[in-house]
Amino acid sequence: MSRMSIFGLLFRYFAKRHLLWTGLCLFGLTAIVSIIQAVELIRRVSVLKNNIVEVDFLILSMLNLPAVIDVVLPFALLCGSMLCFNTLNKTNEFIVTRGMGTSIWTALYPAFAAAFGVGLFFVMVINPIGSFTAKQYEKQMVTIFGTDDRNLSVTADGIWLRDRQDDHQLIIHGDVLDAVNVSIINPVIYQFAAPGALQTRLRGSAMLLTDTGWMIENAVAWDNDGGRKEIGTLMIATNIATLDIERSTEPPHTIPVYTLPRFIEMLENTGLPTINHSIHFHQLLALPLLLVGITMLGARFTLRNVNKGRRMQLFTRGVLIATAIFIYGYFMQILGSTFRVPPAVAGWAPAVTILLAGAALLARLDES
Repeated sequence: MSRMSIFGLLFRYFAKRHLLWTGLCLFGLTAIVSIIQAVELIRRVSVLKNNIVEVDFLILSMLNLPAVIDVVLPFALLCGSMLCFNTLNKTNEFIVTRGMGTSIWTALYPAFAAAFGVGLFFVMVINPIGSFTAKQYEKQMVTIFGTDDRNLSVTADGIWLRDRQDDHQLIIHGDVLDAVNVSIINPVIYQFAAPGALQTRLRGSAMLLTDTGWMIENAVAWDNDGGRKEIGTLMIATNIATLDIERSTEPPHTIPVYTLPRFIEMLENTGLPTINHSIHFHQLLALPLLLVGITMLGARFTLRNVNKGRRMQLFTRGVLIATAIFIYGYFMQILGSTFRVPPAVAGWAPAVTILLAGAALLARLDES
């Protein structure tokens, strides 16, 4: 059997073992987190005063499953990598592979390829599915708890804002929204006295949110009979505050990765902040490299010929270091969202840091 044939067999064997352990850890962690979330949801539903809503907790858990996988995937891969490499080390399979003259990089290449493939699969398949299920999950939560504060939507032709009142509602369309000053350029306001019953249509050059309501400049009104009336400056009551607008856009995790760049462009064209969506996009692009770096860390802290007690110390040290890097990643996200660093830096820094750290530690292990 040629050397290439042997390498092909080892590649498939190590890759399968790595994927198996990662899958088992992912299943276990996902189940634990899903059960905890389901118990918390049951508790929240049980304390509702008018508990008349029928809740299918199994459906809700399934809809939230991709979001759970998103959270636990890096930890599951670290756990799976450690268990896989520890097993290969204890059975001397990895030692035999190294004895054939292969470097540690060649021996671990199947695991790196498997981790990269898992990251690509998540970004290209799980993320689009999870974006759809996240929207359905939020709709179900609104039905149960009745807390829908998302009033703003963004389309290719501008922004749409819904302002609910006690006896009527306003549907506002504008070209650009200034999220800082909460002003809308070239607004068109549709005032409905009841659902589906248009009462008045207003147009202005700009509208500004003040303490007393919407102030519309150069307002012109049309009634249902087509009558036109120039008003000038007009004040309209509102239930919207500044924070409502800042929080009411589509959250990043509900936008598929394929359409996220276009959505960011639409936010920019309408004057809305794009920082969180841009950071999320770069985090998705960096995920495959992040998982490769985590696999390197898992290998570094398990592929050593040490006794059982020492191996447990290495396990613990690896988990602590990985947790510290994850905290660093969260810290970078905060820096990015507060404009301390560019979105690309905030999204890629954790992956690059883990990858370089893992490569440096493996290089030292290869020399020892």
